[in-house]
Amino acid sequence: MKRGTLMLLTLLLCSLFYSGCSIATSAPDQASGTRVLGKVTVERGQKPVAGVRLMAFPADSLSLAGKAPLVSEKTGPSGLFSLALVSGDYYFIARGEGLFSYYGRNPVTVPEEGLQEMNLALVEETPPLPDAVPQIATGVIGSASVDGKPLAGVVVYVYTDLNDQLKGRGLGMTGVTDESGLFEAPLSPGTYYLVARQRQGGGYAGPLSAGDYIGYYPGNPLVVRDGEVPRVAIPMLEVPEKVDRMASTLFGQTSIQGRILSADGKPLAGLRAVLYSDSMMLNRPLYVSQPSDETGRFVLSFPSGGTYYIAARDTLGGTPQPGELYGRFGGSDDSSVVLATGDAMEGIDIVVEKVW
Repeated sequence: MKRGTLMLLTLLLCSLFYSGCSIATSAPDQASGTRVLGKVTVERGQKPVAGVRLMAFPADSLSLAGKAPLVSEKTGPSGLFSLALVSGDYYFIARGEGLFSYYGRNPVTVPEEGLQEMNLALVEETPPLPDAVPQIATGVIGSASVDGKPLAGVVVYVYTDLNDQLKGRGLGMTGVTDESGLFEAPLSPGTYYLVARQRQGGGYAGPLSAGDYIGYYPGNPLVVRDGEVPRVAIPMLEVPEKVDRMASTLFGQTSIQGRILSADGKPLAGLRAVLYSDSMMLNRPLYVSQPSDETGRFVLSFPSGGTYYIAARDTLGGTPQPGELYGRFGGSDDSSVVLATGDAMEGIDIVVEKVW
């Protein structure tokens, strides 16, 4: 499809029917002792950057535009930052010295004891814009790049708001970029968030793995007006290897580990465990594991305890279809597990079968 244009029209039609360390500059009621500490770097974490501020938006914010409610002082030569806030869920963004970062785990749950060793990799905030002539009347044209070089195989996801936390398929998505890194999408006039992902293993959903690429348009949210085609550039970052190593704590200190098995008890590789807050398990899952390994092992990590419902499947997105592998945890009548915050539950086996 020319210029990675488009798998967007059907979803667009559907949308018509749904409508150094420093002291933080925080409000007085934020003086709770909860603090986020970390570092901003470039060159794969090797070089700290001075002059950058960490910004925090509460996860219930309606937009990530404008001035953030919480902003740190500028980092010093060590690249270290410190930000005081109350415990809760936040989007973290860093800006300064022509550099930008959207924290890859956003939104993040900050516990009462705070967070330490948060590392934000910075990219160029305003890379060169594409000069190609758009073939659409209203929408967006752009390019995806790594260190100034175009990146092929990127899919750009379009979101209208933060309701889905900029995860999942959103309103729609472009086709994959070619060697020029170019993409194009017709859009109705409105405000949008653009997030780009490149998955080495293909597919369009699920958590990214080490070696994949992620990019957040630094100018989000993008405003599209009738008859206009804004040009954008999305700088991409490679997902580090530690994402796979830290699977049991990546999204919090509470975790579930187990195996995904066939009906005859054989371990299955390449399937994902999915975690829900409701027993129907029809909406987008709260958390999704990395693909199971050759022993069938999966790991889910998340911030807080509670009652959760677990299933496993070989594809993501929508309800399971005939021919897909799917199964619910059979250790309880309703496929639920109960954990306290900080628990590490193990030995959870999920048996899957083909859907008929």
